[in-house]
Amino acid sequence: MREAPTIVLIGAGSTSFGLTTLHDLYADPVFDGATVWLVDLDAGALERMRDLAGALEAATGRGITVRLATDRADALPGADAVVVSVEVDRDRRWQLDFEIPRRHGVEHVLGENAGPGGLAHALRTIPLVAGIAHDVERLAPNALLINFTNPEGRICTAFRRHLDQPIIGLCHEVQLARQRFSGLLGRPIDCRAAGLNHLTALVAASDATTGADVTDELHAAVDALRDGDGETYSFVRYLHDRFGVVIATSDSHAGEYYREAVEYAPPKDFLGRQVKMRELVDGVRDSIVAGRMDMAPFLEWEASEPLRPLLRASISGEPERIASAILPNDGLVPALPNDCAVEVSAVANGAGVAGDRTDDLPLAFAATLRHEVAIQQLLSDAALLGSRDAALQALLLDPIVGSSGAAEAILADFQAAHRDLWPALT
Repeated sequence: MREAPTIVLIGAGSTSFGLTTLHDLYADPVFDGATVWLVDLDAGALERMRDLAGALEAATGRGITVRLATDRADALPGADAVVVSVEVDRDRRWQLDFEIPRRHGVEHVLGENAGPGGLAHALRTIPLVAGIAHDVERLAPNALLINFTNPEGRICTAFRRHLDQPIIGLCHEVQLARQRFSGLLGRPIDCRAAGLNHLTALVAASDATTGADVTDELHAAVDALRDGDGETYSFVRYLHDRFGVVIATSDSHAGEYYREAVEYAPPKDFLGRQVKMRELVDGVRDSIVAGRMDMAPFLEWEASEPLRPLLRASISGEPERIASAILPNDGLVPALPNDCAVEVSAVANGAGVAGDRTDDLPLAFAATLRHEVAIQQLLSDAALLGSRDAALQALLLDPIVGSSGAAEAILADFQAAHRDLWPALT
């Protein structure tokens, strides 16, 4: 990627995505002189983000040119990187994804990335991101395409299965886990991670300063995980006790893949949490724009997103370690089919992202991953080929559902509820 790149942020009006990404661009001198396109269908949200960018420019003098577009076709030509974080009618649809399975006796903890709720979510967002990707391929064929849209594993597997276009998925969960366990061990650690997005294991760990192996200490620290900030870890500790795996998320995400999770983790108040998060982020943004924020500590703050080091490495050509990336499984996790996308620790450089190889996953954990991959592959066929049979088979295979009658009823209700945003299934 060239110096002073053109970076397109699609979904830039999103509360957390917009703030954290603009923070990272203005906090780092490597982005001096860049052109940043903010793209969103909501013109009002774009104006708010433009005001934020103006305040950050005044504080840093980066010389970043900010442009706005409600039509992505206006922003894409000449792009060096395109970053996507998009949803439609997010909160209301998520509530439906959660409540419809419960009407048919299926309890689950979150309903976002796996289970029946993850199916409904994927059938809305896979075609959405694929449509953006087609425009990127047409208008900016050399651009680095980066996705933050959930359910990331299912989206990236759909690209691997049906689209030739490269895409990199990024998620902060593994980085947050690395920070969490660094605190428990009392020193910074690096981790080798492998799995599927939101079900990724920390397979090995080393002292970030000395390089000494601390994997045994990592396993011992699982018992010290304590609930807080709205997150619980009872189910994470259960998975470690029974399967010997250190999961890099809290109960809410890990529990999406296991039927027994509801015995350990109560259903998440995700809508209440979304409201609180937006209030917090909006308050930070408003304080910056109004000049009430002390900018020095804000700019020194290290966000947990891996986007900044990835883009920095692409510009400088200097390799940088990133906690994880969601990549095509070109032998990175031999226990899983190549026809999927895996989340692994990685190194970013001027040529792209190279993932770490892991061939020592615990057997029972690998079996869970293989089962989920089959579901993801079927969902890819449903989303991009319009196969209703594939969607139903995905629900019938899903361990969260556990009933053929429930699977049929859930799919019918989902089709009725999301018909305007789902592909036509025949």
